[in-house]
Amino acid sequence: MILGIIGALSSAALAAGFWFYKNWAKTITNLIVVMLIGFFCISAVFSFSTAVFAGEKITPLAEIIRALGQSLLALLENIAIPLILIYGLREMDECFAQSDRQRFVMDQFIKKLLVIIATTSILVVILIFVFTFLESSEALENIGLGELLTGTVWRPGTSTGDQVGQFGLVPMILGSLYSTLGAVILGVPLAILTAILLAEVAPPLVREIIRPAVELLAGIPSVIFGLFGVVVLAPMIRNIEIDGNSGFGILNASIILAIMILPTITSVAEDAIRAVPDSYRDASLAMGATHWQTIVTVILPAARSGIIAAIILGIGRALGETMALIMVIGNSIAIPTPLNDNPLTILLATARTLTGNIAVEINYAADVHRSALFFTGVLLFLLLLGINRLAHFVMRERQPS
Repeated sequence: MILGIIGALSSAALAAGFWFYKNWAKTITNLIVVMLIGFFCISAVFSFSTAVFAGEKITPLAEIIRALGQSLLALLENIAIPLILIYGLREMDECFAQSDRQRFVMDQFIKKLLVIIATTSILVVILIFVFTFLESSEALENIGLGELLTGTVWRPGTSTGDQVGQFGLVPMILGSLYSTLGAVILGVPLAILTAILLAEVAPPLVREIIRPAVELLAGIPSVIFGLFGVVVLAPMIRNIEIDGNSGFGILNASIILAIMILPTITSVAEDAIRAVPDSYRDASLAMGATHWQTIVTVILPAARSGIIAAIILGIGRALGETMALIMVIGNSIAIPTPLNDNPLTILLATARTLTGNIAVEINYAADVHRSALFFTGVLLFLLLLGINRLAHFVMRERQPS
């Protein structure tokens, strides 16, 4: 009795939906039917897998074929009616034409949906920051912001007065800044010149060879770059005969990071250069400028905002890299200092980055130590935010008045 009433009400609601809402009801029905067909397909796959792989012995080929036939037959029986329903709705397409009011309402719905989706992405970033900040509150209360940002010693296991451990982040801050700065110095010019080559200079054949190679770099796991630094770069750097040079340090990390940020900066910068209107190029060439003069004085200034965005993305990638740096930077919890009287030997000193500090110690950290590592994440977030704001300030200052 109850099931009959529920069925009757459902049928009435479906009929009313088709009568009043037409195309919307058709779209929703098609979506539900497609989901139902997908469910039956997944069920058939699991049914076949259970029949073949269950048991302690290898299933004979004849039984595999029979199980496959039974699964396909059951699938066809289950999806026959949904397929007929989809076909019938398609043949009756003219009966489900949208009215002007329905199109207007749907247009407003899509606009609001896009706004909600965009707001959700912002909300996710805010929630991540709030969660990380709340987790770091214990460190802020027990250690203090000043000690975290100015302390030069990181010893979580030692006791100092009523406080357990020393949690100075200066060595890791300097390690991150030095390695990122080295990566920017090495990688940004190479990436920008590569983008200019791909967008303005290279013939199609050369472009089709270089672009996939650059894009391939973006898909290589960071641990592979770390292995390259350990096996190839470290022995080469170790050949520099300086006491204390192990081959692992800031120079090795900067080279690896420069290679890793190359595809990101190149791809975004190339798109920015290609977005410059052809009229700019034609006008410059018509004035008698050479191709290279046009690139330097017209195209690059016009694509400045996109190039700066590419550099920001590259810096963010460098600051956030973890695994490769753990393998090549030496992981020394000390302020990087020159190995001798030559200041440039600081590039050969070992260091540790903020991200590496989190990755190395988070598995066994607890209480204040764990909270201090979360504060490290907050600091990274604020560093990236500061770089982003600085880039926007530079771009605004350079805009013509």
